Amino acid sequence: MICSAYTPSCTFYHFHVNKPACRKPRFRVCSSTSSESDRFKVEYTPWLIVGLGNPGNKYHGTRHNVGFEMIDKLARKEGVLMNTIQSKALIGIGAIEEVPILLAKPQTYMNFSGESVGSLAAHYQVPLRHILLIYDEMALPNGVLRLQPKGGQGYHNGVKSVMGNLDGRRNFPRLSIGIGHPPGNMDMKAFLLQKFSPSERKQIDEALEQGSEAVKTLVLCGFSEGISRFNLVQKYKFHKV
Repeated sequence: MICSAYTPSCTFYHFHVNKPACRKPRFRVCSSTSSESDRFKVEYTPWLIVGLGNPGNKYHGTRHNVGFEMIDKLARKEGVLMNTIQSKALIGIGAIEEVPILLAKPQTYMNFSGESVGSLAAHYQVPLRHILLIYDEMALPNGVLRLQPKGGQGYHNGVKSVMGNLDGRRNFPRLSIGIGHPPGNMDMKAFLLQKFSPSERKQIDEALEQGSEAVKTLVLCGFSEGISRFNLVQKYKFHKV
């Protein structure tokens, strides 16, 4: 069963981030909400950023595991060590600038990913609007990204599992990574567990870089004009004029 995903307002107590001593602290006058009236407030509410995939070397590099790859990309760029198992997930705690983040890769296999997400959100008291889910999307061309503040489950069993473990709520952000459609009559499960061709791999690597920057913008500034521009560029980036 590997194929195709609570909102407390309590004070956050469990997050601790150790910054390198040589790094100067920076203050960013920006909000992680989308409200114009709050744009000069810095919000330090933590983010739970979850990538969906299947554990094990046999699934590494497959289409269904691009959510895991985005977490790995973010971990490298932000210096977060993914070295702890909690709530059936591999996690790492760190920060994007001053905003605390918890990166997570559920180890439950795709169809049960929600078990980890619901448990981590409850334990770390992360509000629904700060749970970012990252996953593969067949409805988007390969390498095209889409960042939304909410959405449904589509036909993705991982997203379905996450929503089920968040009491059916859908108002949490998600970053979809396009992997394209199965060619011809190819079986969907076989397609999802297939690795990318060299040309597709290049598109995905570029998308991971672009997506990591978009995640940083979201964490620091919320669903701002920058995210709207990002989505527009992504929608037409492979269109030839």
